[in-house]
Amino acid sequence: MNKKQIKRGVVGIVLVFLLSIVLPVGQVIAQDSEYGDEYIDIIIRYKESVPEEESLDPRFKNVQTMDILPIQTMSVPASAIRELSLEKNIRRITYDQEVTTSQSPYEVSSDDWNQTMIGTFDAWEEGYTGKDVDIAILDTGFYQHPDITYAGGHSIFGEDDELGPDVWTNDHSGHGTHVAGILGAKQGTRAQGIAPDADIYGVKIYHESKGDKTRVGNLLTGLNWAIQNDSDIIVISSGYPDHNQEVYDTIQEAYAQGILIFAASGNITDNNGTIDYPAVHDEVIAVSGVNQRQARVSDSMVGPENELAAPGQNILSLSPDGAYSTMSGTSQAAPHVAGIAALLMEKHPSESPDAIRQRLIEQALDLGDPGHDVLYGHGLVQFGEKQPEEPEPEDDTVEDPEETEEETDSVSDDDETSEDTDSESENTETDSEETTDSETDPEQSNETQNETEDDDSSSENSNETVDNNDEETTSEEEDFYSNNENEIEENDDPAQHSTIWIRPSETNGVATVAQEDIEAVPNNGVLAISFDSSLGHIERISLSREQVKILKDKNVKLLIARVDLEWVIPIDNLSEGNALITFESTAQELKAKAITKGKILSFGIEQEGERLTTFPSEMTYRFFTPEVEYNQDALYRWNESTESWELLGDAYTKGGVVGVTSEVGTLAVFNPEELETAIATAKEEKVAEEEVQETEEKEVEESEPDVVEETEIEFSEEESSGLPVVLSSVVVVLMSVTGGLYFFGGKSKD
Repeated sequence: MNKKQIKRGVVGIVLVFLLSIVLPVGQVIAQDSEYGDEYIDIIIRYKESVPEEESLDPRFKNVQTMDILPIQTMSVPASAIRELSLEKNIRRITYDQEVTTSQSPYEVSSDDWNQTMIGTFDAWEEGYTGKDVDIAILDTGFYQHPDITYAGGHSIFGEDDELGPDVWTNDHSGHGTHVAGILGAKQGTRAQGIAPDADIYGVKIYHESKGDKTRVGNLLTGLNWAIQNDSDIIVISSGYPDHNQEVYDTIQEAYAQGILIFAASGNITDNNGTIDYPAVHDEVIAVSGVNQRQARVSDSMVGPENELAAPGQNILSLSPDGAYSTMSGTSQAAPHVAGIAALLMEKHPSESPDAIRQRLIEQALDLGDPGHDVLYGHGLVQFGEKQPEEPEPEDDTVEDPEETEEETDSVSDDDETSEDTDSESENTETDSEETTDSETDPEQSNETQNETEDDDSSSENSNETVDNNDEETTSEEEDFYSNNENEIEENDDPAQHSTIWIRPSETNGVATVAQEDIEAVPNNGVLAISFDSSLGHIERISLSREQVKILKDKNVKLLIARVDLEWVIPIDNLSEGNALITFESTAQELKAKAITKGKILSFGIEQEGERLTTFPSEMTYRFFTPEVEYNQDALYRWNESTESWELLGDAYTKGGVVGVTSEVGTLAVFNPEELETAIATAKEEKVAEEEVQETEEKEVEESEPDVVEETEIEFSEEESSGLPVVLSSVVVVLMSVTGGLYFFGGKSKD
C-alpha cells in the first residue's frame, strides 16, 4: 500500500467521523432507504390547532392547510404515517383517495334540446338570468372561451406545488369548460348557458399532469376556497367511491353557512354500481341524468340518494379550443340543476337555501314511479311552478285508456320535434354564422365529436384503472400478513390506501372509538387505532354492538397500534355483539421474565361476557423492541400446559418481530440464545437444587434414629434421678427439724 492510498483512507475515516458527529446515529446509513420510501397522499384531521407548515418534517411535500376546519393534506413517506398517528394533536389520518370526473362514454350529438326541457327560456322571459348569484365550479380548468365571462377563478396548484404550477384558465381535458358553459355561456351564443348573468368562479382541482384524476385532498382545498369566498352554489361534477369524513365535515360546514351543493351521482361502470361521494351525503343534491325522451340515461347511477334529474346526454357546450362539443354524463346533469337553482335564487331573493332546495323538489316534473324513486329522485328539474291539473271534460265521452296512452306518446314525440326545431331556430337566429359553418364543414363537426369520444374513452379507461387498483388492494388485503413458511414480506402490511388512522378517546380507563371514525373506514379497509405514549396506560378497547356490525358489514380489519406493538385482527374473528379487546401487562411470574425485551403482554378478546381463545382467522402480532432485528430477537408465546416459552415468529418487518397465529395468549420477545441459556441455567440450577435437597433429606433420614434414642435416654436419666433427689431433700428437712428440736429444746442429764 502506497502513501497515496493511506492518505485517502485517512481522509475517508475522518469524513465518516465528522458525519457521525453532525448527523444523528444511524442516519448516515439509513438515509437512502428512509428517503426512498414510497410517498403516500394523506389527509390529517387535527384535534385542535393546525401546526405551521414550516414546523413539519422537511420530507413532507405538497402541504395544504385548510382554513374552515383543522385539516392539512400532504404527501409523506409511507413509513412516517404510523409515527404521525402517535402525535397527540392528530385525531385521524385518512388516505387521499382518487377522484374522477363524472363523464360518460355515451355517443353524442350536437342537438341543443336541454334548455327547453327544464324551462330556461321561461325564466329568461320573466327576466331572470342568475344575476348576483355566486357559483363555484370545482373541476379540471376553465378555458376563457369568448362565449363566457368568468367573475374570477383559482387554482390550488401554485408555484410551489410538487406537480408544478397549473393556472385555473388551463383546461387540459375540456371537462370544466363544458360544465361551466352549461351554467354560464352568454345568451344568444350557440351553446347558451342556463344562468348567463351568474358570477361564475372556476376552481381548478385537477392538475394537467394527472388528466381526469385528482385527490380528495384537492377537492377539500377547492371546497375550502369556495366556502371562504362566500359562494352561494358549489358544483362538483366529480366522484369518488368511499366515504371521507373530512370532506363530509367540510360539506356540513358549507351547508351550515347556507351554500347549496350539487354533485353528479355518477356513471355506472362494470365495477361501480353505487352512487358516488360526495353526492351520497344528505347535505348534497345528487343529480342523475335523463335523455331527450325524459328517460334515464342507461349508465346514470341508481340509488335512493338521487334527489333530482336533469339532461345528461348529448349536451352541447363550450370546448377549450374555442369551439363547441357535446358530452354526456351526470357531470353534465349537475350544472343544469345548479343553474335552475341560481334562477330561483334571483327570483326569490328572500328565501333561504333550504327553501330554494324545497322549491326545486316541489317544482320537479315527476318521472318514473310516483313520488321519489331511485332513478329520478323527485323528478326532472323545472324552473316553472307546477300548474294545477285541468278538470276533466264535462261531456260524456269515455276515453279509451289505450288510445289516451298512444296520444300521449304522440304528443311527447311531437314535443321532442318541436324542441329540436325551436333549438335549431334559436341557433339560426342568434348565431347564424356559426351554424352555417357547422353545416358547411362536416369534417370539423366530426373531428370535434371524435375528440370527445376519445376523451370519453379515456375516461372510461381511467375508471377501469381505478377499479383494477381497488381489486389489487383487495387482493393485497386478503394476503395481508400471509405467513408463508414464516416469511413475511414488507408489502404484506395493510394497504396504506385503505387504512384510516385514528386516536381513540379514554373512558374510565378503556379506549373507545367515535362512531364517525368507524364510518370513515372504506369497505375492505383497515381501522388503525393508534395509542401514543400518553395513552400507553390503556390496555383495553371497547366496541359497541353497532360498531362491530358496521365493521363486519364493511369487512374492515382492526389494527391495534402502540409504541411497542401492532396487533392485526381480521373482522371475522369478531361475532355480533359488544367486544372488549385487551392487551394487558401480565403480573404473573413466568420463566425468564428478567431477560424479556420489553413487556410480557396477555392478549384477549371478550364478547358478551365470554372470553375466547381460538379464532377462525390468523392474527398478526408485531412487537417493537430496541434493535430487535439486529439482535435477532424472536417472538415467543407462553404455553400454559407445559409451562414453557414456544417460538411464535422470527420474521422482521417495519422494525419489529412478527408472529402469526389464530389464538390469543401471553407473548414476549426474547433473544433466542439468551433464552436458551437462561432455560439451560435454570435447568442446571434446578438439578443442583434437587441434588442438594436429596442429599439433605438423606442425611436427615440417617441421623433421625440416633437423635431419638439419645433423647429417650436423657429423658430416662432425668426421670430416674428425679425421685432420689426429692426423697433426699425430704430426709434432710426432717433431720434438720428433729435435730433442731433436740438441740434447742432439751438438756443433758448430768
